[in-house]
Order: sequence, then C-alpha cells, then structure tokens
Amino acid sequence: MGREKLVSIIILNWDGKQDTEKCIDSIYKNTSYKNFEIILVDNGSKDGSVEMLKGMKQKGLIKKLILNRENRGFGGGNNQGMAAARGKYVFLLNNDTIVTKNWLRNIVRVAEADPAVGIVGPHFPLVENPDFVFGGGYIDDAGRAINLYNKEDMAVEQLSGGAFLIKRLVMEKVGFFDKGFFPIYFEESDYCARARKAGFKVFFTLKSKILHNESAATRKQASKWRFVTINKNRLRYMLIHFPKRRLLKSFFWEMLRFGRELVHLRAHWLVEAWLINLRNLPEIIRKRRDYKKGRLFVGAE
Repeated sequence: MGREKLVSIIILNWDGKQDTEKCIDSIYKNTSYKNFEIILVDNGSKDGSVEMLKGMKQKGLIKKLILNRENRGFGGGNNQGMAAARGKYVFLLNNDTIVTKNWLRNIVRVAEADPAVGIVGPHFPLVENPDFVFGGGYIDDAGRAINLYNKEDMAVEQLSGGAFLIKRLVMEKVGFFDKGFFPIYFEESDYCARARKAGFKVFFTLKSKILHNESAATRKQASKWRFVTINKNRLRYMLIHFPKRRLLKSFFWEMLRFGRELVHLRAHWLVEAWLINLRNLPEIIRKRRDYKKGRLFVGAE
C-alpha cells in the first residue's frame, strides 16, 4: 500500500461520555494503521463529557476538539469535523462503537484497490450479535432502508452512517451533509445518493468490522420525536431523489402506511412529517433540480 495516507476519524459526542471513552480506547488498542487523527465534535453535552474530552486533547489522544454550545445534529456536527479534516480519507464513526483488529488498515486497502470506489462501509453488527451481517443495502419504494445481509464485498446503494470511509475526492465533488435532514436519519442515504450520481461506487466490505451499540443517543428521545424525525427525513429523501415514476409508486405505499398508523393511533404523527416537507417543498424542489443537472455540492453551512 506504500506510505500510509492520513485518515481523519470524526467522532460526534452528545452526552455520551462513557461510550466515547470506550470508542476512543478501542481505536488506540485495535488500530495498526498509524497515520490517523481523531477529530472530536461535541454537540453541547451536559454530562461531564467536555471535561473528559479536554483531558484527552491534552494527552494527545484527540487531535482537534470542537465544542458546540448547542446540538447541531448528526449532519451539522459531522460537517464541522469534515471541514477541519486534513486527511486523504475521512472516516465518520459513531461514538457508540467498538472497533476491532485491523479495522482501518483493511478498509483503506479496499478503498485503494478500486479508484472508482468513493465511499466504503464496514461490516457493522450490533455488539450483542457480532456475527449478524449488517452494513450495506438500499432504499425501497416505501423509502425504507433495507439491509442486504451481504455475504461478500459488493457495491451497494447506501451504507449505515454510523461508520463509513469517504475519499477526499468525493468531498470535493459533493461536499458535506445536507442539514435539511436535521437532526438525524437519512443524511448518509442522501450523501451516498449524491456520490453515486457523481459517478462513484458506494461499497460494502466484510474485511473491516466495527461493533455498534445501536441508537445509544436517539434512544433518549421520546417515541413521537423519533417517529416524526425518521418519517420526515424518509419523505425528504424520496422527494429529492426518487424519479417521478417511482414517486407515484411510493404514493401507494404511503397510503398503506397511513392506514397502518391509523390502527396504531399515530397517523397524526405521520401527517406532521408530511406537513414539515410541504413547508420545505420549494427548497426540496430546488435541490431535486440541481442534482438532476449534476450540481451535487452541498456546503458545510
């Protein structure tokens, strides 16, 4: 592989002191690839994380520490880290993860093996089920992210945003996360879609493995908040990226979803998600037109 290229590892923290400490500890224990920097973005934590992170910065465990007064969300926080990154590669890593042996060396090798590959995601199973194959998949006609249960390395439509490697060239072409997906969910799907439209492959590999304590941050949120946020961002993704014919097909699935949520007494929450996108429709239509014309770059702010 020659001289190791710098990898900027970006980790977000929001009231996740213990998870972040374990994650960084696992990086230093299990990373044979030595040319990396850790950029830590704290999204307004109030649990004592900031003091711990400042201590890690003083010890040299964290290269750059960005402290936000408020929660800028997944996209906003990662955008700050990406803007500060110096690496040839940028690796976005959830703080509720534990990396395994040779995780970084192996995923960089996969990225460098094919110039057409722009984004690479690892095998990303849950901590409690480490052998369950998870990480890459696609968006179905109802806008759901579907895992392919991949048994081999392969090109996919999208990856889990909890852990993936981005080549610098991809950032130069498509930029940063769309903060219209604030605060979380489907930003990575949108990013992968823009990368593919720019001509890059999105790739899943079993050669790198990272364990995930799923939704450690979002588990704190109320069920209504999570339901509305997922659905408003699912719909936003569909409205921006689905071709017109596929959007018509998805309308059928949306009506089925509405009927199901009537039974579960959550239909009004789904309507709330619809209305948020209706208010944002001019901006969504503008992005849809821009992307169709190949104007795929999204700024950090």
